[in-house]
Amino acid sequence: MTSRERVLAAVRREAPDRTPADYKGEPEVENCLADRLGASSRDEILDRLEIDVRRIEPRYAGPPVKWLEGGVFEDYWGIRSKRLEASHGTYDQHVETALFRATSVAELKRHPWPTPDFFDHSVMLGQCERYPEHAVLYEGSDLFTRPAILRGMENLLLDMVERPELAHFIFEKFTAFYCEDLTRALEATRGGFQLYCEWSDFGTQQGLLISVPMWREFCAPYLKRLIDVCHSGGVKFMLHSCGAIRQLVPDFIALGVDILDPIQAAAKGMDPAGLQREFGSSLCFHGGVDTQTTLPFGTPQDVRNAVRDRVATLGARGGYIIAPGHNIQPDTPMENILAMYESALRSRAS
Repeated sequence: MTSRERVLAAVRREAPDRTPADYKGEPEVENCLADRLGASSRDEILDRLEIDVRRIEPRYAGPPVKWLEGGVFEDYWGIRSKRLEASHGTYDQHVETALFRATSVAELKRHPWPTPDFFDHSVMLGQCERYPEHAVLYEGSDLFTRPAILRGMENLLLDMVERPELAHFIFEKFTAFYCEDLTRALEATRGGFQLYCEWSDFGTQQGLLISVPMWREFCAPYLKRLIDVCHSGGVKFMLHSCGAIRQLVPDFIALGVDILDPIQAAAKGMDPAGLQREFGSSLCFHGGVDTQTTLPFGTPQDVRNAVRDRVATLGARGGYIIAPGHNIQPDTPMENILAMYESALRSRAS
């Protein structure tokens, strides 16, 4: 099988020749992998690790990042962040934005909302054509977490209860943007990518951020619009949500989600074997290799054992793509990352 055939077989919950794999990691990790593998490009790293997925993106052509006092920078949404140095790399800490103190829809309307015109999608066709044998993924939309960062999580949650018109206004702005962005990507690539991923985090380690009824009112309708655009272009939809989100999985399936990512196994109710038993006939699973304990703190053998377990459980019906449960962080030993991607582990008989 080609990588593309392998991934699409998994998405259809068929048994491919081996379990396909994907990679997600922080830039510092990628730099270390390049040094360790003697690779001169990202594609070469992915080839060495036998990764079956490749990502594409449009070229940003919008306003430059704004730099504010105190080292704070503002992106095209108006999200403000400050870069912090940690012992193993850098991280962006989100700070208060211009919308934190808004109290009316009128104030929200005055915000300089971005447009998909900020992006040049024409470059994406050439990117697709570089990967005729790989599964090609476009990602980056976010209908809940990014709005919560722009508005402030506490503010947005209060809006849902006390000022629902504000919450719906913000969700509509993000949904309209990403539906149009996805439409332009499909047109520019002539349907040249096979997978599309939306990022939202609906859970904490112990449970949901909001109740199921509230999620159905404020999140499901907008997510459904994006899924419908995706499916209209013949593309499979992957939903990302960290945390304990088992209660929402039946709703995800009803909305048309094809692939669930990242399977945070350490979160409450996210036991991989249980998820497979209950939902494996309707979903392909993506992720599942623990980035909270196993990858950063385990031994290479611990990692191999975890991969074998995920292949045997999440991949019991064929519908599984090996990937980390979060972007691999810079404190992860290289030996553990390489152990995760040992090709022999991807056989269901290993």
